[in-house]
Amino acid sequence: MRKALKAFSLAFLLMSITAPLALINNVSAADAQGLNVSYGSYGSKWVKIQTDLITILFPAGGKKPMFLWWYANDTSNIYVVKYKGLIEYMTLDYEYYRIACEANSLTIRERLMAKYASSGQHQTEIRNRIMYWGWWLGFHPALLPFSACTWNLTGPDSVTREDGVSYIAFNFTLVKAPPIFDFTEGNVVIRCRFYATDATESAHGLYNYTVKAGELKMDLVIQNWEWNIDKLNDLFEYLENLGYTVPKLKAGLALWVDMASLNITKLSTAEQDVETTPPTLPESVANAALEPVEVNSGVSDIVAGGQRIQVRNKVSSETTALNVRTRLHERFRLRFAKESQTLAGFFDFVNTAVVINSTTSETSVVNVTAAYMAAGNHLRLFIGYPYFGSNILEHDPSIGVEQAIPILPKLLWVLVGATVVIGVAVAAVKLLKKPVNILAVK
Repeated sequence: MRKALKAFSLAFLLMSITAPLALINNVSAADAQGLNVSYGSYGSKWVKIQTDLITILFPAGGKKPMFLWWYANDTSNIYVVKYKGLIEYMTLDYEYYRIACEANSLTIRERLMAKYASSGQHQTEIRNRIMYWGWWLGFHPALLPFSACTWNLTGPDSVTREDGVSYIAFNFTLVKAPPIFDFTEGNVVIRCRFYATDATESAHGLYNYTVKAGELKMDLVIQNWEWNIDKLNDLFEYLENLGYTVPKLKAGLALWVDMASLNITKLSTAEQDVETTPPTLPESVANAALEPVEVNSGVSDIVAGGQRIQVRNKVSSETTALNVRTRLHERFRLRFAKESQTLAGFFDFVNTAVVINSTTSETSVVNVTAAYMAAGNHLRLFIGYPYFGSNILEHDPSIGVEQAIPILPKLLWVLVGATVVIGVAVAAVKLLKKPVNILAVK
């Protein structure tokens, strides 16, 4: 009896370990065969891409780069990712974006005044120079909100390559911006590809990455950015001539992305959001107004890497860094969650970006940073790119669903619980030295 119980316990233990792996492998095998994809209009407001695995909506006409998606028929959890804008920032002490380091004229002027014009024999002269410099050089605001821009949607079109890879391709292109940001017109593009088959892609030959069937990959492309920090060179030279040591500022550009969630009954809220534009340009993320999707979002938690971030009724005033540098060229994944339950939807990105020399077309890799803010039932994510001058930057976030995630935790607990029961029975046999009849395990 003891031998039989031990064998039964071992079998259950092995099954508890291998069953989840079998489920994951089955999902991967099904994906590799390719998905049956359909796409077209969804009412007058949306374009829809649909498979048995995932449904994706995005605004028709390219009103703004916003994506809604859900797993299979689970419309109770509609995941939303909104590309909110670009933020230029400068910092001495931080590698990642912080609100306090936004590169607007007021913030920089205050920091320079405090550092160089608060005392010393040149105090008045420097103060006047900084005050004059701050406005004359015509800084643009730190934040370019995408909802204040006009976007053009091209596609979607079905593409099948010679290697058998199949995807749906479409682009969002920024075609009109507020006058002070007119240098971005035609220079900010989100190239999108929804994959019907698994694919291995190359980032300009620098590294390879894998995209699964059912993922929507989005290449953010930025070129000809006019940096506020480049307008500081004359002032820094002036300060150095007066004998001051000017530390080298680190400049960066942050992509602001909001992660939210809606129910299918609130699809009209997303439609209202598509038409929402800011009445004036906000100077900072801190005073940017919430839009309808964020106001009605129901996100409880976000799992970022291995870190669970509670956002329900939580509002932060400053950003917190995320550690995305686990391994080179690895994808950093953020998963939607509801309390202790991890949901199917995810948003991820590679922790490196590609910089293309605009003159020679030579390519290089730069590290990507990230920070976040809990913003009341949704998450504000800021993906940071270091200064890339007049060159071209490319980075590739993705959205999708993970089939096995919702059912794995329950299955594991059932199997582990059964294994513990059998193990206790075996221990009882050893201790009592008498037969034990196991009638049933329910």
